[in-house]
Amino acid sequence: MKVVDIDTICKKENVNTSVCITLLKSKQGADLLTLAQHTIDVLYIEVNNTIKLIKTLIHQYDKDPEENPITDNVLIFLANRMGGDYGGINEKVLSILTDYECCINGASSSEIPYPDKSLLPKYAKVVDDVASILFAISEFLIGNV
Repeated sequence: MKVVDIDTICKKENVNTSVCITLLKSKQGADLLTLAQHTIDVLYIEVNNTIKLIKTLIHQYDKDPEENPITDNVLIFLANRMGGDYGGINEKVLSILTDYECCINGASSSEIPYPDKSLLPKYAKVVDDVASILFAISEFLIGNV
């Protein structure tokens, strides 16, 4: 299996370099499949943490639906969990990245994002950062780099 230096992966476009280096430094020198598995494991944890937060927010806002920051777009975001299926990682990660944009920034550029004061944008950003790292790794795995 091919080995790619983590600095090369972390310098890819749309990758948060500091998050990437922090995430992958314990796996320095590992092959791409090991890096992908590690990143999938972290992504799975972060998605589950975000899901737990969303469930808490839904319960919290059940009393006043008008004040509920949880939109259909966020629920779509939930549907794109990484479940250990390694086939089509690239496509699944693109779905997560797209859903993050819809969830946090709105489905279209004309839509005004909900001014969410909860921790959801922060949690979703972590998912987005880790998904971006996994996308970069998948590009190396499929030979697009």
